[in-house]
Amino acid sequence: MKVLFTEKFIKELRPEAGKERFEIADERCPYLYCRVSPLGGKTYAVIKKVQGKTVRVTLGKTNEISLDFARRQAFDCLQKIRQGINPNAEKRALSSEMTLGELFQEYVERYAKEQTSLKTLRDNISLFKRRFSHWSGKRISELQTKQIETLMISLRDKDGISASNKALTLLRHMYNKAIQWGWNGRNPTTGITKYKLASRERFVLPEEFKKLFDAIDGDTDPVHRVFFYALLYTGQRCGNVLEMRWEHINFTNAIWYIPRTKNGTSMSVPLVKQLVFLLKNLKRESVKSDWVFPMGNDATRHMGYPQKAWKRLKQAAGIDNLRMHDLRRTVASYECMNGENLSVVSKTLNHKTLQATQVYARVDTSAVSRALQKTVNFFEQFANQKESF
Repeated sequence: MKVLFTEKFIKELRPEAGKERFEIADERCPYLYCRVSPLGGKTYAVIKKVQGKTVRVTLGKTNEISLDFARRQAFDCLQKIRQGINPNAEKRALSSEMTLGELFQEYVERYAKEQTSLKTLRDNISLFKRRFSHWSGKRISELQTKQIETLMISLRDKDGISASNKALTLLRHMYNKAIQWGWNGRNPTTGITKYKLASRERFVLPEEFKKLFDAIDGDTDPVHRVFFYALLYTGQRCGNVLEMRWEHINFTNAIWYIPRTKNGTSMSVPLVKQLVFLLKNLKRESVKSDWVFPMGNDATRHMGYPQKAWKRLKQAAGIDNLRMHDLRRTVASYECMNGENLSVVSKTLNHKTLQATQVYARVDTSAVSRALQKTVNFFEQFANQKESF
C-alpha cells in the first residue's frame, strides 16, 4: 500500500486491529516506509530487496525526526546500497567506545523487538532503566566484573534474589550479543553465578477452592471473572492469557491456539467445558474487540495485569500469600496428585526441557485435554458449589 506521506497523515496513523505490525510506503520517496507497532509506535525505515534479500534500515521514530529529514536519510541510504555499502553494517559496527546505553538500544532493535514477546520487551526496557541507567554513559569496555558483583549483592539485599538474578541475566545476554555482533571484548559477567532461588511451592489448597470460587464469582467485572478462571482452567502463563484473541479460539474443537509462548514455540491448549461455557457467555456480553480480555477504556488493546482486582479477590476470599502465577502451579500440582504422567503435566504447562521434549512426541492434546478436564472437575468438587462437566 502506497500513500503520499504528510506530517498530518503520519501523526494520525493508528495500529490496525488484529495486526501485530504493518508497513505503509511513501508515494514520493521510493522504498521509504512507515512501520506501525501494535502499541502505536511509528518508525521510518528504508525497505528494499537487494540480491533477493530484504534489507531493512531503521531511520528513526516519527516523533523524533521530521518527514523531510526521513526522506533525505532514505535517499542517502539508497545511494549507499547502490554503491554496494550495507547501511546496517555501518550502524552495527560495535566498538569499545560504545556505551552501555547504546548497546542496550542495539540489543532492543536487533534482538528484542524481533525475537521476544511484547511483554518481555517491555519488561527488559523497564529492567534496564531501573537497574542500569546509572551506567548508561559508561563505555562497555570499562565495566568491570567487580562492579557488577557489587551491584548484584546490593540488588539482592535491597530487592531480593529474583531481582538480582534477572538483572544479571539481561546484562549477560547483552554482552553475549555484542560479542556475537563483532565486539572483541570480554563479557564482564563471566564467572558471576546467579543466587540459588528456593522453589516456590504455593498452590490453592483443597479447603481454599470454595472461598476462591466465591470471590471470583463475586467480582463485578465479567472480564476479570473469566480471566481468573482462564488462568486456573488452562494452567497457562498470565501473559499468554492476557493476549488471548477470539480468532485463536476454536469453539468447535475446544482449542485455544497460542502463536508464541515464552519458550518461543506455538501451542494448542485444550479448553475444558467449564471455560468454553464462560468464554461463549463473555463473547456475547462484552464489548466488541479482537481481544478476549480488552482494556476497559480502549478495546483495541488487551488489559494489563489486574493486580488491584487480584488483591481485592484475595481479600474477599481471605487467602494470603497466593500469586496469580500460583494458579498455574495449582494445575500442575493437582494433575500430579491425580496420577497424571509427568510428560502430560509438562505438555500442559508447555515446559521446554530436554527430558520433557524427548517424551512430547508420545503425548497428544487429547491426553492433555482429559487431564485438564479431570483436574478442573477435581477443583470444583472441593468447592462443592459447581456442577462438574
